[in-house]
Amino acid sequence: MANNKDFEKDFKLPDTKALSEAYTEYLDSVTFGGKPIGEEKKKPEAVSMAKVDETEKSSTVHDEIVEKIVRKNKALSHSIWTDEPVLKPKKSVWLNTDDDNEEALKKVEKKAEKVENSQSVQKAQEKNAEEKASDNEVIIPFSKEKNHINGTKKEISVAVSADGTVKKLPNKKNFVLKIPDSYYREYDAAAQDKGPVIAGKRVEIIDKRSPEKKPENAQKPSRVEATINVRVPVQKEEKPVREAEKKAEPKPDPVEKEESDAKAEEAYRKGIEKAKKRREEREKAKKNNIHELEFNVINSVVCLLIVFGVFAALLVMKRESGFIQSENRNLATFPKFSLSSYFDGDFTSGITEYFTDTVPNREKLKSFCSDFTNMLGIKLNDTVITGDFKTVEKEELDQDKIAKTTTVTAFTGSRTTTTADTKTTDTSTTTKKSTESEKVVDVPDNLDDGQWEGDVIVSGKGKNVRAMGAYYGTFENGDKYANTINKWKADLGDSVNVYNMSIPTSAAYYMPNNLKDAVSDQKDNIDNIAAGLNGIINTDVYDALAEHTKEYIYSRTDHHWQPLGAYYAAQVFADQSGIDFPDLDTYDKWEIDGFVGTMYAYSNYNSELKKYPDKFIYYKPDNNDDLTVKYYDTEFKNPVESTLFFDYAEGVNCYSAILNVDQEIAEIDTGVDNGRVLVVFKDSFGNALIPFFTHGFSKIYVCDFRYFDINAIDFCKEVGCTDLLFAISLTSCSTPSKVDCLNNIRIQ
Repeated sequence: MANNKDFEKDFKLPDTKALSEAYTEYLDSVTFGGKPIGEEKKKPEAVSMAKVDETEKSSTVHDEIVEKIVRKNKALSHSIWTDEPVLKPKKSVWLNTDDDNEEALKKVEKKAEKVENSQSVQKAQEKNAEEKASDNEVIIPFSKEKNHINGTKKEISVAVSADGTVKKLPNKKNFVLKIPDSYYREYDAAAQDKGPVIAGKRVEIIDKRSPEKKPENAQKPSRVEATINVRVPVQKEEKPVREAEKKAEPKPDPVEKEESDAKAEEAYRKGIEKAKKRREEREKAKKNNIHELEFNVINSVVCLLIVFGVFAALLVMKRESGFIQSENRNLATFPKFSLSSYFDGDFTSGITEYFTDTVPNREKLKSFCSDFTNMLGIKLNDTVITGDFKTVEKEELDQDKIAKTTTVTAFTGSRTTTTADTKTTDTSTTTKKSTESEKVVDVPDNLDDGQWEGDVIVSGKGKNVRAMGAYYGTFENGDKYANTINKWKADLGDSVNVYNMSIPTSAAYYMPNNLKDAVSDQKDNIDNIAAGLNGIINTDVYDALAEHTKEYIYSRTDHHWQPLGAYYAAQVFADQSGIDFPDLDTYDKWEIDGFVGTMYAYSNYNSELKKYPDKFIYYKPDNNDDLTVKYYDTEFKNPVESTLFFDYAEGVNCYSAILNVDQEIAEIDTGVDNGRVLVVFKDSFGNALIPFFTHGFSKIYVCDFRYFDINAIDFCKEVGCTDLLFAISLTSCSTPSKVDCLNNIRIQ
């Protein structure tokens, strides 16, 4: 705000005489609001051009001076926010010459307040505001107004900021801007139409006085109340419309206005409902987030407790150790510490193996894991398949090859050759010839039965549950096996009867019908091997076993057959070799309960198999007490005398009740005086056959071809072999590595 010094500095009085004449002429023509003040003087009928020019010039000078005085007085006068003057302006010598009547001003102010409070003036103001509103403008009055929303009344005030933003200020006392009538009545028509600019916004001054009621003394300056409505453009600011044009605009239809108000109210209510709904959704989402956070915290705490609890239990609980029946092995032991084992990693890896292998409650955990993994395996009706089950393409037998197969008859007469004679024969020549023509092939160290199977099929329920391995043999592997034992026959000559017994597995008879076509046919593979034999007697036991499938001829939890199945197979061999073969009634029957065999482990510890274990039943011949049994190591040295049967066998090792372990060479002296010596090269399936041969041969040598470290041909000639039997399961006959092993012992 400028001060008085600035005002006196900037404003310089013109020539007094000229100004006095101009002011006199101005008083004759000046009006307030387009209305003359006092009596209008009559203009002279004729005025010279010179005087007209002088009058216009004087009027122009006077207008400029008055405009400047008004502007300065306005700057120094009342604030737009209060009724108190910022600086009390000095009275102009040209304007407001009459003394202000304080009582008149008070009366005018009281009258203005009465006008403001009257209902008629308020309705007129609201109607005027509605008429001035346009599609792109919103008129917001500075005075108090009542908002009726949902039956409630709320006083709302607004304020215009410096940048032109209109803000609602609830619960603030509104104001009425009082501007002296003399300050805006002297503006020209254009300025009155446009209105003054306040805080960067063009405002419109609305006179709240009724046009019919005017002040008695219009020449005296008076204070009137004016409501300032700020026009806030919605899209773009348009030029103000003159009063005459606004009056020409048609008034809105009351019906349309009511409909518009109803639509606006409905839209407002919908907006309120949407806002309420969004608020409820936000509150609900906030609650859900809180619940989710609580759940995550609880879940994390529980998981941590479980992890640390299991860790502590594994450290504190007693760990298992020693021999484990279900897996037929000894559990790992804690490694001994040494600097060398520590730095090469053996010590730390040994600790890992120990803690992994000796988990507390190992058997129960295995059953639980089995039940869980069974849910993930392939299930076909009551059949469960574990491992990577695969299907094979069926092979067709070569009928011409089978037709050329010749029947070989065993020589059953007495032999004149002795063991000494056998040693002095051309054994060295034969061995040398074989060694020069062939070389030993590397084979895996572990050739135990069943491990090649991999895919285990568990069929049936309860006491009928049975586990068996899928058979994937091929004619090619069968031909390889036949060619291998043909070489044995060629090396031994015609003086030795050679027999081949390819023993079928339980899958040949108990495979579910819906899986028979998915695996190889064991009967066809046995016939294919038989067709490839030269000078060898084929002991085909397939049909003999098929006649007794309803009997207990195969174990349900083990990959071996039961001794009863071996008895029916031995009967076929006895018929071909011409030996005495007593009836089964002459044997003593022994039983071992709770037999859970190797298939339990191969099936990932199927709980059904453990729940319904096997009963291992074996038979002792009536001449068992007359037998002399010695066990040699795999080099046929260090004999130890023992028995044919080991009744203390239990658990997974029940099958070893006959001949104990496989890593030995057994010599059985039966006391039969017929001069016939039987050498049996077998896998574990051959063990169950031996007790049924004790009445047919004077001596029996039992050798496992997987654990034999001397030349087999030399061995046969050294012991005076008259009959050689290959009693091998069909799975081993169809496994190339085992066939290679069988050929290696012939030439090593």
